[in-house]
Amino acid sequence: MQFYIIFNIFLELIKQLTQANNTIKLLKNELKELKETVNKDSSNSSKPPSTDNYFNKKKDIKKNNNKNRSRGGQKGNTNNNLKKVNNPDKIEILQIDNCLNCNSNLENVEAKSISKKQVFDIPKIKIEVTEFQQHNKVCPCCNIINKPKFPKNITSYVQYGDNIKTFVAYLNTYQMIPYARISELMKDFTSHSISSGTIYNMLESFYEKLEPYEKNVKNLLINSNVVNVDETGAKVKNKLHWIHTVSTSSLTYYMIHEKRGAEAIDFMGILPEFNGVAVHDHWASYNKYDCLHSYCNAHHLRELVGVIANEKVFWAKDMHKLLTDMNNYFYKLKEKGQLIPSKEEINQFFKKYDYICQEALEIYPPPSKKREKQSKSKNLLDRFIKYKYEILRFFTNPLVPFTNNLAERDLRMIKVKEKISGCFASLKGAHIFNRIRGYISTVKKNNKSVPTP
Repeated sequence: MQFYIIFNIFLELIKQLTQANNTIKLLKNELKELKETVNKDSSNSSKPPSTDNYFNKKKDIKKNNNKNRSRGGQKGNTNNNLKKVNNPDKIEILQIDNCLNCNSNLENVEAKSISKKQVFDIPKIKIEVTEFQQHNKVCPCCNIINKPKFPKNITSYVQYGDNIKTFVAYLNTYQMIPYARISELMKDFTSHSISSGTIYNMLESFYEKLEPYEKNVKNLLINSNVVNVDETGAKVKNKLHWIHTVSTSSLTYYMIHEKRGAEAIDFMGILPEFNGVAVHDHWASYNKYDCLHSYCNAHHLRELVGVIANEKVFWAKDMHKLLTDMNNYFYKLKEKGQLIPSKEEINQFFKKYDYICQEALEIYPPPSKKREKQSKSKNLLDRFIKYKYEILRFFTNPLVPFTNNLAERDLRMIKVKEKISGCFASLKGAHIFNRIRGYISTVKKNNKSVPTP
């Protein structure tokens, strides 16, 4: 009898010990996930820099490295230095009529030398009103009244000109200044008030004029060899929408939609007809399209940094070094005038890639029948194995970039706009902003100033 009591106590202890071990394992996993979350920043994950902790020691070290640099333009940078011009717009002559010593008259005395100093400034800003007068004349021979035509762009008795409309559109869609502050700026500089409603009407007019331009840009993107695609969230009346972009080094297209995935991409109408290489950050919705794909290696490098810090697996460090070396090697070839590596060089680097992946597989246990959650490093490794050619496409195609930074830069200022001006007040206003912003971005990419559309 005593034996059975001891045996039952023993079983109960084993049961409690098993439960305790399971609880400890669960707590360890939760602690690991919490540490990974706390350690995440823009350098080791896809989090934006705005979420970084600025008390981070690594940030302080980076700042300390630059503390000895002087403020302002650095040595050797002469791009923005003022230089004298040969034909100034205005000349003011400084001369003395009477000698400062003996008071003799110097009006007719020729200057022995002339010293010149130039001041670069802008004239005082003011509204200039131009009146167009239609002089109607009656022909003395046939009594027909002859009326000269007003210019085509003049449609009202009073209206704003193209220069001020372009300036307002530039301030709002490129410099991100909201309507109220544009109105305030115009009042301060010109003593002339422009209402928010008038500003909206100006922007809407440009939006309508730019419709043919936008259709042409979409056709050019469809026929491009390589495009960069990305998306970011934006609020319209406090409801989440998504701004999608398709970009090249010379073209920018924006579109806002309620959805982030395939429904929005199909509606945009570019990727469904595109046959080149789409560069993106592995968002699953892009992978369904039949074009070739290339994945952003900036994301891979950040994820590898996170895996190195949190899981300390050797293969992540090796893969990070390999991708970095491949990118550096590719740029050295470009400097020498060579477009792509030779077949032997490609095979050599690809073999290193395969070797790292195969070696990495050995540190993970084989999959069990019971479906268990994989570690982040194993998920990342599986992606490297499955999408080898998409990840390394930059090394075999000189037109494909190493990262998707082009599209990310095009979207970055959209987020700045939201921080400065808040969310979009209406969906139509968001469409207006995106079309004009895309036009200005395209003009800037082609190294041209912003003209009147």
